[in-house]
Amino acid sequence: MRNTFKIYPNDKLPKQFKFPDYYLKLSRNLDDINKIEYFPWWFEDAEDDIDSYVKILKRLTGVDYLISFARNGDWAACFKITDFSGDPRVYVYDLGNKNNNYEYNDFNDWLQSEIKNIL
Repeated sequence: MRNTFKIYPNDKLPKQFKFPDYYLKLSRNLDDINKIEYFPWWFEDAEDDIDSYVKILKRLTGVDYLISFARNGDWAACFKITDFSGDPRVYVYDLGNKNNNYEYNDFNDWLQSEIKNIL
């Protein structure tokens, strides 16, 4: 079981984009998540070539400027890197069926909902 994950470096993202605070905390220590039995999502390590990754996600989802941060099988939880709020919405896509998707207000809303779904 791993305890950290790699996030995209600031120099690869738009200057105004900021990751949610709790997401940053989890990137340094996944103990809170590792304690949850059967949590189905895994946090992704950032890809080296963000531009190619954004293009791939656009092809799979039809939405531009997404980066995924967590996966659950074919499902990807994503941030839109043009959301400069500091607490971006979370977009969840079935990468095999772009018409199958849903959204959350922010990272904490997504995480709490996903935890609630397994309890």
